[in-house]
Amino acid sequence: MELFQLRSFQAVAQTGNLTRAAEALHLSQSALSVQIRNLEDELGVELFTRQAKGMRLTPAGETLLPHAGEILEKSAEMGRAAVHLRGEVGGSLNIGLNTDPTFLRLNRVIRAVTTALPRVSLTFCISQTLTTEGMLRRGEMDMGFAFGTDFPADVTVVELATTPVSVVVPAHLAQDPSTLDWRRIAAMPWVWTTCQCPFHLLCRERMDEAGVQPNTVTEAVDENIVKELALGGLGVTLLRKAEALDVARQGAGIIWEPGELQVPLSLTWLARRDGDRLITSAAAQIAAIWRKNGEDAD
Repeated sequence: MELFQLRSFQAVAQTGNLTRAAEALHLSQSALSVQIRNLEDELGVELFTRQAKGMRLTPAGETLLPHAGEILEKSAEMGRAAVHLRGEVGGSLNIGLNTDPTFLRLNRVIRAVTTALPRVSLTFCISQTLTTEGMLRRGEMDMGFAFGTDFPADVTVVELATTPVSVVVPAHLAQDPSTLDWRRIAAMPWVWTTCQCPFHLLCRERMDEAGVQPNTVTEAVDENIVKELALGGLGVTLLRKAEALDVARQGAGIIWEPGELQVPLSLTWLARRDGDRLITSAAAQIAAIWRKNGEDAD
């Protein structure tokens, strides 16, 4: 088997979609399909179940995917070791983006890292705070942005900034904002998440202190979906303050200031790579972007 086949296997597993995986790998869909079939023929097992709406891992695929990640990670480690022996900082660095790239200052990240480290090739993948630890362990990314700092001891966490998160109340439910408190707001219909979102975990702590529980009527896992639901007035939502202000400007909701949360934005990687100059050099450039601006990441 070839490394490019394993990368293709990993990409299709991550996206669950042949078209999106082909775009990420800069391949034609037919070429990617052939690579997957050839890998399945060589291994003698089916890795995916082909469905009308995408590709789903078979039990065999689920078993073999971590092994593919380990092989790719060992290959990358060998490349990094060779670069280190040459006294250079270089290699491929895959960074997980857990939210809006503009919010994460992606253009500045790219400029800073590629200018300071011209031998480093950057790629990016979509992640969530909930999936960060697993993606790091499986080698699906080298480092990732995440909200919060609650990670195991073998994951290094560098806090970059504090992110204000607002409680947004639909305009039609907030006729007299001065009367609002946690009891009244919790009783309103809520848009909640099922993905252990740090925003909602912290909000739940506030509600527990007040002795109330959210009246969840709708669930969502993507912040873009949450914002659309907020614009539609479907329920109380938690949004990064910049997004909450946009909802308020459009007249769809009001920001309940007493409910504002402060959530850390962090950069994470596996602690065993603390001595990897590729990781530490790129992380230093990324952290400097937030230090230089001296502003919250909102």
